[in-house]
Amino acid sequence: MKLTENGESSGFTIYLDGHEGHRGNVLVHSYLSKVQRLVLVLNKLERAYINSGTRQTDFEIVGADKRNPTTLSLKPVAKAKAYDPAPALKWSIQQIDAVSHGNDPDPRVDSEIALDLVKLSTKDSEYGYKAFWINGHAEAVKFDDVFCENARRIARQRIESEAPNRWRIGVSQGSVVGELKKVDGLEGDNLFVVVPPIGPDRVVCTFPENMRNEMGQYLFKVVRVVGNLHYSAESPFPFKVEALGIEPVLPRRKPMKSMIGLFAGQEQVPMQWGDLLHG
Repeated sequence: MKLTENGESSGFTIYLDGHEGHRGNVLVHSYLSKVQRLVLVLNKLERAYINSGTRQTDFEIVGADKRNPTTLSLKPVAKAKAYDPAPALKWSIQQIDAVSHGNDPDPRVDSEIALDLVKLSTKDSEYGYKAFWINGHAEAVKFDDVFCENARRIARQRIESEAPNRWRIGVSQGSVVGELKKVDGLEGDNLFVVVPPIGPDRVVCTFPENMRNEMGQYLFKVVRVVGNLHYSAESPFPFKVEALGIEPVLPRRKPMKSMIGLFAGQEQVPMQWGDLLHG
Protein backbone atom coordinates (compact mmCIF):
# COMPACT_ATOMS: atom_id res chain seq x y z
CA MET A 1 0.00 0.00 0.00
CA LYS A 2 1.52 3.29 -1.05
CA LEU A 3 1.99 5.99 1.57
CA THR A 4 2.17 9.76 1.27
CA GLU A 5 4.80 11.86 3.05
CA ASN A 6 2.63 12.17 6.17
CA GLY A 7 2.13 8.40 6.31
CA GLU A 8 -1.43 8.32 4.99
CA SER A 9 -2.61 5.76 2.47
CA SER A 10 -2.63 7.00 -1.12
CA GLY A 11 -4.01 3.81 -2.62
CA PHE A 12 -2.92 0.41 -3.86
CA THR A 13 -2.19 -1.45 -7.09
CA ILE A 14 -3.85 -4.58 -8.45
CA TYR A 15 -1.69 -7.00 -10.45
CA LEU A 16 -2.85 -9.78 -12.79
CA ASP A 17 -0.23 -11.91 -14.50
CA GLY A 18 -1.43 -13.11 -17.91
CA HIS A 19 -1.47 -16.76 -18.92
CA GLU A 20 0.85 -18.17 -21.58
CA GLY A 21 -2.18 -19.67 -23.31
CA HIS A 22 -3.21 -16.11 -24.24
CA ARG A 23 0.28 -14.81 -25.01
CA GLY A 24 0.58 -13.33 -21.53
CA ASN A 25 -2.71 -11.44 -21.80
CA VAL A 26 -5.39 -11.42 -19.12
CA LEU A 27 -8.92 -12.35 -20.26
CA VAL A 28 -11.26 -9.40 -19.84
CA HIS A 29 -13.98 -11.26 -17.91
CA SER A 30 -11.40 -12.50 -15.40
CA TYR A 31 -9.93 -9.01 -15.05
CA LEU A 32 -13.28 -7.29 -14.50
CA SER A 33 -14.49 -10.03 -12.18
CA LYS A 34 -11.47 -9.79 -9.87
CA VAL A 35 -11.42 -5.99 -9.76
CA GLN A 36 -15.15 -5.87 -9.01
CA ARG A 37 -14.86 -8.56 -6.31
CA LEU A 38 -11.91 -6.82 -4.65
CA VAL A 39 -13.72 -3.47 -4.53
CA LEU A 40 -16.79 -5.24 -3.11
CA VAL A 41 -14.67 -6.80 -0.34
CA LEU A 42 -13.05 -3.45 0.48
CA ASN A 43 -16.48 -1.81 0.65
CA LYS A 44 -17.74 -4.47 3.08
CA LEU A 45 -14.59 -4.23 5.20
CA GLU A 46 -14.97 -0.45 5.39
CA ARG A 47 -18.59 -0.78 6.53
CA ALA A 48 -17.48 -3.24 9.21
CA TYR A 49 -14.69 -0.90 10.37
CA ILE A 50 -16.91 2.20 10.67
CA ASN A 51 -20.00 0.21 11.70
CA SER A 52 -22.15 1.67 8.95
CA GLY A 53 -24.69 0.23 6.55
CA THR A 54 -23.40 2.31 3.64
CA ARG A 55 -19.96 2.70 2.13
CA GLN A 56 -18.22 6.04 2.42
CA THR A 57 -15.45 5.52 -0.14
CA ASP A 58 -15.14 5.46 -3.90
CA PHE A 59 -11.99 4.56 -5.81
CA GLU A 60 -10.33 6.61 -8.54
CA ILE A 61 -8.20 4.99 -11.23
CA VAL A 62 -4.86 6.79 -11.00
CA GLY A 63 -2.77 4.45 -13.11
CA ALA A 64 -2.97 1.50 -15.49
CA ASP A 65 -0.44 -0.50 -17.49
CA LYS A 66 -1.09 -3.27 -20.00
CA ARG A 67 2.45 -4.71 -19.88
CA ASN A 68 2.50 -8.09 -18.18
CA PRO A 69 1.56 -8.15 -15.37
CA THR A 70 -1.45 -5.94 -16.11
CA THR A 71 -1.77 -3.33 -13.35
CA LEU A 72 -4.49 -1.01 -12.12
CA SER A 73 -3.72 1.58 -9.43
CA LEU A 74 -6.62 2.85 -7.32
CA LYS A 75 -6.85 5.74 -4.89
CA PRO A 76 -9.59 6.00 -2.21
CA VAL A 77 -11.70 9.15 -2.31
CA ALA A 78 -14.34 10.13 0.23
CA LYS A 79 -17.99 10.34 -0.77
CA ALA A 80 -18.49 12.98 1.96
CA LYS A 81 -16.20 15.97 2.61
CA ALA A 82 -15.74 15.31 6.32
CA TYR A 83 -14.73 11.66 5.89
CA ASP A 84 -11.14 10.39 5.71
CA PRO A 85 -11.00 7.02 3.90
CA ALA A 86 -7.34 6.30 4.78
CA PRO A 87 -7.83 4.60 8.22
CA ALA A 88 -10.54 2.25 6.93
CA LEU A 89 -8.49 1.28 3.87
CA LYS A 90 -5.38 0.67 5.96
CA TRP A 91 -7.37 -1.51 8.39
CA SER A 92 -9.00 -3.38 5.48
CA ILE A 93 -5.65 -4.16 3.85
CA GLN A 94 -4.35 -5.33 7.23
CA GLN A 95 -7.23 -7.83 7.52
CA ILE A 96 -6.55 -9.18 4.02
CA ASP A 97 -2.84 -9.39 4.86
CA ALA A 98 -3.64 -11.32 8.05
CA VAL A 99 -5.64 -13.89 6.08
CA SER A 100 -2.78 -14.32 3.60
CA HIS A 101 -0.44 -15.24 6.49
CA GLY A 102 -2.91 -17.70 8.00
CA ASN A 103 -3.73 -15.42 10.95
CA ASP A 104 -7.19 -14.66 12.25
CA PRO A 105 -8.50 -11.24 11.18
CA ASP A 106 -10.44 -8.85 13.39
CA PRO A 107 -13.75 -10.28 14.76
CA ARG A 108 -15.55 -7.67 12.68
CA VAL A 109 -14.60 -9.69 9.60
CA ASP A 110 -17.67 -11.92 9.56
CA SER A 111 -18.42 -15.06 7.58
CA GLU A 112 -19.94 -13.11 4.69
CA ILE A 113 -16.70 -11.19 4.15
CA ALA A 114 -14.65 -14.37 4.61
CA LEU A 115 -16.71 -16.14 1.94
CA ASP A 116 -16.17 -13.17 -0.37
CA LEU A 117 -12.43 -13.58 0.20
CA VAL A 118 -12.78 -17.23 -0.82
CA LYS A 119 -14.49 -16.17 -4.05
CA LEU A 120 -11.89 -13.45 -4.59
CA SER A 121 -9.02 -15.96 -4.45
CA THR A 122 -10.76 -18.68 -6.49
CA LYS A 123 -9.90 -18.82 -10.17
CA ASP A 124 -12.95 -18.45 -12.40
CA SER A 125 -11.21 -20.22 -15.26
CA GLU A 126 -7.93 -22.03 -15.82
CA TYR A 127 -6.60 -19.68 -18.48
CA GLY A 128 -8.12 -16.34 -17.41
CA TYR A 129 -4.91 -15.29 -15.65
CA LYS A 130 -1.81 -16.88 -14.14
CA ALA A 131 -1.50 -14.98 -10.84
CA PHE A 132 -3.38 -12.24 -8.98
CA TRP A 133 -2.08 -10.03 -6.16
CA ILE A 134 -2.08 -6.53 -4.66
CA ASN A 135 0.59 -4.53 -2.87
CA GLY A 136 -0.43 -5.00 0.73
CA HIS A 137 0.27 -3.42 4.13
CA ALA A 138 3.91 -4.52 4.27
CA GLU A 139 4.34 -6.82 1.29
CA ALA A 140 2.42 -8.20 -1.68
CA VAL A 141 -0.74 -10.15 -0.88
CA LYS A 142 -1.17 -13.06 -3.27
CA PHE A 143 -4.69 -14.36 -3.88
CA ASP A 144 -3.58 -17.94 -4.50
CA ASP A 145 -4.57 -21.40 -3.31
CA VAL A 146 -2.96 -20.80 0.10
CA PHE A 147 -4.95 -17.60 0.60
CA CYS A 148 -8.13 -19.37 -0.53
CA GLU A 149 -7.68 -22.19 1.96
CA ASN A 150 -6.95 -19.71 4.78
CA ALA A 151 -10.08 -17.74 3.92
CA ARG A 152 -12.16 -20.93 3.74
CA ARG A 153 -10.97 -21.97 7.22
CA ILE A 154 -11.87 -18.57 8.64
CA ALA A 155 -15.27 -18.68 6.92
CA ARG A 156 -16.03 -22.07 8.51
CA GLN A 157 -15.03 -20.78 11.94
CA ARG A 158 -17.11 -17.64 11.61
CA ILE A 159 -20.14 -19.57 10.34
CA GLU A 160 -19.94 -21.88 13.36
CA SER A 161 -19.70 -18.94 15.76
CA GLU A 162 -22.61 -17.21 14.05
CA ALA A 163 -24.64 -20.44 13.83
CA PRO A 164 -27.68 -19.21 15.81
CA ASN A 165 -28.08 -16.40 13.29
CA ARG A 166 -27.33 -18.39 10.14
CA TRP A 167 -29.60 -20.25 7.76
CA ARG A 168 -29.37 -23.99 7.30
CA ILE A 169 -27.39 -25.31 4.33
CA GLY A 170 -29.19 -28.05 2.42
CA VAL A 171 -31.30 -29.29 -0.47
CA SER A 172 -35.04 -29.81 -0.58
CA GLN A 173 -37.68 -30.48 -3.18
CA GLY A 174 -39.88 -27.57 -4.15
CA SER A 175 -40.49 -25.00 -6.85
CA VAL A 176 -39.48 -21.47 -7.84
CA VAL A 177 -41.77 -19.03 -9.64
CA GLY A 178 -40.47 -16.14 -11.74
CA GLU A 179 -39.42 -14.94 -15.17
CA LEU A 180 -37.02 -17.27 -17.00
CA LYS A 181 -34.02 -15.41 -18.41
CA LYS A 182 -30.61 -16.07 -19.91
CA VAL A 183 -27.55 -14.25 -18.57
CA ASP A 184 -23.86 -14.28 -19.43
CA GLY A 185 -21.75 -16.33 -17.05
CA LEU A 186 -18.20 -15.45 -16.04
CA GLU A 187 -16.93 -18.13 -18.39
CA GLY A 188 -18.67 -16.49 -21.34
CA ASP A 189 -21.38 -19.15 -21.39
CA ASN A 190 -25.12 -18.61 -20.98
CA LEU A 191 -26.93 -19.45 -17.78
CA PHE A 192 -30.65 -19.87 -17.25
CA VAL A 193 -31.92 -18.00 -14.22
CA VAL A 194 -35.33 -17.54 -12.65
CA VAL A 195 -36.06 -13.97 -11.49
CA PRO A 196 -38.72 -14.16 -8.75
CA PRO A 197 -41.02 -11.17 -8.10
CA ILE A 198 -39.82 -11.10 -4.47
CA GLY A 199 -36.94 -12.64 -2.54
CA PRO A 200 -33.57 -13.31 -4.20
CA ASP A 201 -32.38 -11.28 -7.21
CA ARG A 202 -32.17 -14.49 -9.22
CA VAL A 203 -32.02 -18.27 -8.85
CA VAL A 204 -29.62 -20.16 -11.11
CA CYS A 205 -31.46 -22.92 -12.97
CA THR A 206 -29.69 -26.09 -14.11
CA PHE A 207 -31.48 -28.76 -16.13
CA PRO A 208 -30.86 -32.08 -17.88
CA GLU A 209 -29.99 -32.01 -21.57
CA ASN A 210 -33.38 -33.43 -22.56
CA MET A 211 -35.05 -30.28 -21.19
CA ARG A 212 -32.98 -27.79 -23.24
CA ASN A 213 -35.60 -27.20 -25.95
CA GLU A 214 -38.37 -26.94 -23.38
CA MET A 215 -36.38 -24.33 -21.42
CA GLY A 216 -35.89 -22.29 -24.58
CA GLN A 217 -39.63 -22.25 -25.27
CA TYR A 218 -40.31 -20.56 -21.93
CA LEU A 219 -37.59 -17.89 -22.18
CA PHE A 220 -38.78 -14.46 -20.91
CA LYS A 221 -42.02 -15.99 -19.62
CA VAL A 222 -43.23 -16.42 -16.05
CA VAL A 223 -42.81 -20.08 -15.13
CA ARG A 224 -42.81 -22.48 -12.21
CA VAL A 225 -39.65 -24.61 -12.10
CA VAL A 226 -39.99 -27.76 -10.01
CA GLY A 227 -36.91 -29.57 -8.73
CA ASN A 228 -34.23 -29.70 -6.06
CA LEU A 229 -33.71 -26.34 -4.34
CA HIS A 230 -30.23 -25.57 -2.97
CA TYR A 231 -29.87 -23.32 0.09
CA SER A 232 -26.78 -21.61 1.54
CA ALA A 233 -26.06 -20.22 4.99
CA GLU A 234 -26.39 -16.70 3.60
CA SER A 235 -30.11 -16.52 2.85
CA PRO A 236 -33.47 -18.18 3.53
CA PHE A 237 -34.04 -18.24 -0.24
CA PRO A 238 -32.63 -20.86 -2.63
CA PHE A 239 -29.69 -19.84 -4.81
CA LYS A 240 -30.02 -22.71 -7.31
CA VAL A 241 -32.68 -25.09 -8.59
CA GLU A 242 -31.95 -28.37 -10.36
CA ALA A 243 -34.94 -28.49 -12.68
CA LEU A 244 -37.00 -31.65 -12.98
CA GLY A 245 -39.96 -29.95 -14.64
CA ILE A 246 -41.18 -26.59 -15.86
CA GLU A 247 -44.62 -25.15 -16.57
CA PRO A 248 -46.03 -21.72 -17.48
CA VAL A 249 -47.75 -19.64 -14.83
CA LEU A 250 -50.99 -18.22 -16.16
CA PRO A 251 -51.80 -14.60 -15.26
CA ARG A 252 -54.19 -14.13 -12.40
CA ARG A 253 -57.78 -13.10 -13.01
CA LYS A 254 -58.31 -9.37 -12.90
CA PRO A 255 -59.60 -8.07 -9.55
CA MET A 256 -63.04 -6.44 -9.42
CA LYS A 257 -61.41 -3.04 -8.88
CA SER A 258 -59.74 -3.22 -12.30
CA MET A 259 -63.20 -3.61 -13.93
CA ILE A 260 -64.24 -0.09 -12.96
CA GLY A 261 -65.30 1.75 -16.13
CA LEU A 262 -65.68 -1.44 -18.14
CA PHE A 263 -69.26 -0.47 -19.18
CA ALA A 264 -68.64 3.28 -19.41
CA GLY A 265 -70.51 4.94 -22.25
CA GLN A 266 -73.18 2.27 -22.51
CA GLU A 267 -76.85 3.18 -22.07
CA GLN A 268 -78.22 2.42 -18.63
CA VAL A 269 -81.41 0.36 -18.75
CA PRO A 270 -83.82 1.12 -15.84
CA MET A 271 -84.77 -1.86 -13.74
CA GLN A 272 -88.40 -2.95 -13.61
CA TRP A 273 -88.49 -3.48 -9.85
CA GLY A 274 -92.31 -3.85 -9.79
CA ASP A 275 -92.30 -6.85 -12.05
CA LEU A 276 -89.41 -8.37 -10.11
CA LEU A 277 -91.07 -7.95 -6.68
CA HIS A 278 -94.66 -8.74 -7.61
CA GLY A 279 -94.12 -11.32 -10.28
